[in-house]
Amino acid sequence: QVRAFQRLHDRWPPKLLIADEVGLGKTIQAGLLLRQAWLAKKAKRILILAPRAVVKQWQIELREKFNLNWPIYDGKKLVWYPSQALQDNHERRVGPRDWHREPIVIASSHLMRRKDRAARLLEDADPWDLIVLDEAHHARRRGAGSAKEKGPNMLLRLMQQLKERTNGLVLLTATPMQVHPAEVWDLLDLLGLPEEWTRKNFIDFLEELAEPTPSTAALERMARLFQACERHFDEEIEPADAEHASGISGLKLKRVLSALRDKAKTPLQRLSPDQRRAALNILRASTPIRMLVSRHTRALLREYFKAGKLTTPIADREVVDRFVKMSPGEHSLYEAVEDYIATTYNQASDKERNAVGFVMTIYRRRLASSFLALRNTLQRHLEAITTKHARSLQGSEEDASDDEAADEILDADEVAKLEAQALAAEEAADIESLLARIKLLPADSKLEHLRSVLKELRQAGYQQAMVFTQYSDTMDFLRGALSKQSGLRLMCFSGRGGEVPSADGSWTRIGRDDAKRRFREKQADILLCTDAAAEGLNFQFCGALINYDMPWNPMRVEQRIGRIDRLGQENPIIKIVNLHYDDTVETDVYIALKDRIGLFESVVGRLQPILSSLPQEISKAVLSKKGGEGNAVVERIKRRVGEAEEHGFDIDTVTDADLEMPDRPDSPITMAALSRVIGASDLMPPDTKIRTLQEGREYALQVPGMPELRVTTDPTYYQENSESLEFW
Repeated sequence: QVRAFQRLHDRWPPKLLIADEVGLGKTIQAGLLLRQAWLAKKAKRILILAPRAVVKQWQIELREKFNLNWPIYDGKKLVWYPSQALQDNHERRVGPRDWHREPIVIASSHLMRRKDRAARLLEDADPWDLIVLDEAHHARRRGAGSAKEKGPNMLLRLMQQLKERTNGLVLLTATPMQVHPAEVWDLLDLLGLPEEWTRKNFIDFLEELAEPTPSTAALERMARLFQACERHFDEEIEPADAEHASGISGLKLKRVLSALRDKAKTPLQRLSPDQRRAALNILRASTPIRMLVSRHTRALLREYFKAGKLTTPIADREVVDRFVKMSPGEHSLYEAVEDYIATTYNQASDKERNAVGFVMTIYRRRLASSFLALRNTLQRHLEAITTKHARSLQGSEEDASDDEAADEILDADEVAKLEAQALAAEEAADIESLLARIKLLPADSKLEHLRSVLKELRQAGYQQAMVFTQYSDTMDFLRGALSKQSGLRLMCFSGRGGEVPSADGSWTRIGRDDAKRRFREKQADILLCTDAAAEGLNFQFCGALINYDMPWNPMRVEQRIGRIDRLGQENPIIKIVNLHYDDTVETDVYIALKDRIGLFESVVGRLQPILSSLPQEISKAVLSKKGGEGNAVVERIKRRVGEAEEHGFDIDTVTDADLEMPDRPDSPITMAALSRVIGASDLMPPDTKIRTLQEGREYALQVPGMPELRVTTDPTYYQENSESLEFW
């Protein structure tokens, strides 16, 4: 994190793609830069763009970790995080032409990419000193790398225009390549590439570099691009780095570097086979990717630990898959829903097909989660059909597709629009029939498996566990069922916030800090979560996690696991248990990947495009319901895994993974020193009153013109109580 921060801050204005694996602190690295740039007045106008689902999370992280209370623009008003210091002044209504006059704003990338909003941002807003784009892989070409490739999607088009209106640009994504290396080029092009590194030259370079013995002509082409890279970034590869990359030293290394930098072809042609191999390794270590990408993996953290750079070991994962056989009634209903999905989709007109296909996949995902989740959605659609009030459908972030490789990533408003469009293709009688069958079912078979897994984990010494599901409907069903189980203490966390049981059997909302604190203090054995909790809730003390349902995109599961697989995990082995319905397309795909690559045991960089394509592949199989389509998907996945393992582009081979830590002087002022100042009244300004509430931890501060505030100088205490304290 420190090295990434220094790369950003020391080369002002910053231009960097932070591509660390899930759970390694990309937001922290951006936050370090944001705070320092703001304090040093290097950046006076800052725009943070993030998917709508994580905008609030950005605000919370910046306040908790960096003491920065910056507003979210929600389309109508600016909203700060409610705090003591602001009293009741944490909202301000603002028009679409004025919101950007605020010096620092957090906004939804979904909102800003829309045509009318993009126009305001590009035409009305003054230039920015720094823009941060989270989940940057959503800015992509439609059909990237395929024969049917189209132009940039709305977000990429916006970013291509915004790059001219900002000094600094920081992109964050754990998955810079979803489908094709062209996507990496698009992101790097936003940051500024040498003009010789065109999209075609970039892809050709990577393909030729992957060849074990590229031709002399190919080596010459790569050398020209190497020279362009050194000129553009005004940075030659250091002899020590070249030696490390190439494995040779002395005169041999000097000759290879000289040949790569020579404008004539002859020196390259005269290199011996081992010198050519060394030249390829130097070329691999000297691309714009290395200059513009900061990438760290858990494997690298393990190297840090071995080298003594980290004192905290990285936990090992033990991943177990449980396959749930459906009861005859469940299986019959499952098949009926499958038939309904395929029939409705295939009977839809060309005009309706996109919306109908989307809604049918919602049904299928909810079916794979719980029968109650499906029932609730069907009920909403039936009411909309019978009352003819399509506008009453409230789109949900939970129903937005997890297909990260889709041309456009949808938000809740767009989900609601598609649901309304699809209603014309649905028949009330069909939905009523499915609902009647769901109501006759007993509790899900999967629930019994969950109960036995929880029991096994407790017997194995894991007293606390997180249970994840995609849907709050399923979470509510589970808490109702598990709360009847004696001896289990439950808590919930979803898009609604934290919830705890009351004495009367109802559930009471609690704050985020309170939810974290209660679970950390072991006031609950089980934390039931939706994917809304997969961001920002970090539980290093909890060693077990159960996936009650499996998103079609494995990176969503990785995001969940990242809640407990973190630095400081107290258990040497963390247990991950995945529950699958047996004999389904989704399960067959997961089994194939588990057998082939050990899915969820580690993250495999070069296989990212295959993992990204899973939602699309599963969706095709679900909507077609042709005999054997599931088997065809599995075979396609296996074949593509084999091809990727042999020839796939692996970003980890061309990024800088230096183990050396730059020297950093100790801070001249510490929080402990500030605590001593607070305790000495003669050192405080004469018009400031301070009372000690808890020695070294909490004080009451009275400053003229402000109400009395509770403040702390202890960062850990603040992070645990940020809703009720200010950090001073």
